[in-house]
Amino acid sequence: MSVGQGDAALIHTPGGHWVLVDAGPRGPDTDAGARIIAPFLLRHRITRLSALVLSHAHLDHYGGVESVLRRVAVDLVLEPAVPVPDPGYLALLDDIAARQIRWRPARTGDHFTLDGVSFLVLHPDTAWAGWGEDLNWDSVVLLVRYRGFGALLAGDLGGPAEALLRDRIGEVELLKVGHHGSDGSSATGFLEALRPEAVVVSVGPNRYGHPAPGALRRLVAAGAEVWRTDRQGNITVTVTDSSLTLEGREGRRSYRIRP
Repeated sequence: MSVGQGDAALIHTPGGHWVLVDAGPRGPDTDAGARIIAPFLLRHRITRLSALVLSHAHLDHYGGVESVLRRVAVDLVLEPAVPVPDPGYLALLDDIAARQIRWRPARTGDHFTLDGVSFLVLHPDTAWAGWGEDLNWDSVVLLVRYRGFGALLAGDLGGPAEALLRDRIGEVELLKVGHHGSDGSSATGFLEALRPEAVVVSVGPNRYGHPAPGALRRLVAAGAEVWRTDRQGNITVTVTDSSLTLEGREGRRSYRIRP
């Protein structure tokens, strides 16, 4: 979803279940949950999320959650359970507990399946050497598979965490690029292992230089077509047995699912 400088992805399974991964930013002048995600839920008559996955405790990923919780019921919350000195995030966890929403820490190997769509947590792993060094590197990384299709939602992954995971994932057709396309993400070896057909960069106006020219060059060199929410707006991904189709405000493109 196009939420500005932040992340949010809403997944609809064949049987009508919905999973939200992150909920965009909140700040003095914006609340992606109230302004974008909740209206989308209302338009589509969505009253329940089967799962809410919070990749990590940065406001551009969790800021809109409070507004979403006021709009829909949630069956399960998964988040990294990393101790953080962030009063906003701790208040959000208290709100989740007060609403008696089922919660569990996301850890490597955790998984659930809805209507044949599998959701596998690849990261974080509390045993890896970089645990606790950087909230971005401890992001929840989610591998979504349906029949022959695979998508990787990388949170704000980068640096050593990509090196840790690159040989554990396999090829995917779609990559939600880590850390909004920062120069510390999307390393060449990581992309060579994944071989995505298309990549989505969730980004808006920012002072960080995202997406970085170096990251964009590596994505293109890996053979992936780059889709950016700051240019395409909301990007819809539709999956069939043999293809995936991406559509945004600048056009539509289909890709073959590799056998």
